[in-house]
Parts: sequence; C-alpha cells; structure tokens
Amino acid sequence: MKLARVGKLKVALVLSLASLVAVSEAIALPFNDDMVDVQKRTGTIMRQKAPGTVAIGMSEYFVPSREEAEKMTNPVKADAASLAKGKRLFAVNCLPCHGDISKKPYQPGAVGKKTLQTPPDLTLDTYKTRTDGSIFATIHFGIRLMPGHGWKLTPTDHWDIVNYIRNQQGIK
Repeated sequence: MKLARVGKLKVALVLSLASLVAVSEAIALPFNDDMVDVQKRTGTIMRQKAPGTVAIGMSEYFVPSREEAEKMTNPVKADAASLAKGKRLFAVNCLPCHGDISKKPYQPGAVGKKTLQTPPDLTLDTYKTRTDGSIFATIHFGIRLMPGHGWKLTPTDHWDIVNYIRNQQGIK
C-alpha cells in the first residue's frame, strides 16, 4: 500500500515538473536580432511599408501628409447624427485626456491630470481660429504628447469629432 502511494507521488512529481518545462518552453518566443532596442507603439508595425504604398483595406484611412491634411475642408455636414457620433467618439478617444469640453470651468480628464503637460481646453479662442483641416491633422497624426489616432479612426470619424469640437466652441 505504501509503495503504491510512493509511486503515485513520483508520477505526480514527474508530471508537475514536465508541465513546468512545457510552460517555460511555450513562453520562449523566437527573437530576431533586429528586434533589439526597438520600442514599438500601438498601431505601428514591425516592418516599414514600401514608400508610396497603402496596405490592403487601409485606403479609407490613408492621409498622405500633415500638410495636405491641414489644407482639407470638412466634407461632413454638422447635423445631429454627426454631432452625436462626434460626441461619442470624443468621449472614447479624447475625453480621458482633454476632459469634458462641454463643462465650464475646464478640467482636464483623469489621464490628462497625470501628464507632464496639461491637455489644452479646445474651446479657447486659439483653437477656434484653427482650420478644420488643422484639427483633422492633429487628430490623425497627433502632436507633442498626443498620439495620432489615424490608424483607428476613419476620416469620417475625424470629421465627426471636428464637428463636435466646433459645436462646443460655438462655431457650428
């Protein structure tokens, strides 16, 4: 009886050790030398795309450059549907840093309070004088501490956010 128990313990011990080895082998991923000292950001890929190309399925998101984006005019009418969608997109993507721009006095969002530089109040006069294309370019490409959202938002989504911001500024 004691021998059977000792045998079961040995089997259990061997299985436990084997499972640890299997888990440690599963965690070890292949690693290329070119991956050393490379800091990746969300929305980026390891290999750079060929110049002048657009990935399959990404043509809707393609904006050639910041300069060209700043020259764009808003093709989306600031109707109730656009403003509602813009408000929702702003709440998900912008409010954590910029805060609720519809409330006065301005308070940055929870994330914005913890950053080195306080995100600006987008309803100030300096932002009212910017073109719609400039706001679009900032959303798409980012600026200073603000990351670009061009990889996850369609151009229509950008324009809906622009319409919402303009509405809060009292412009549209």
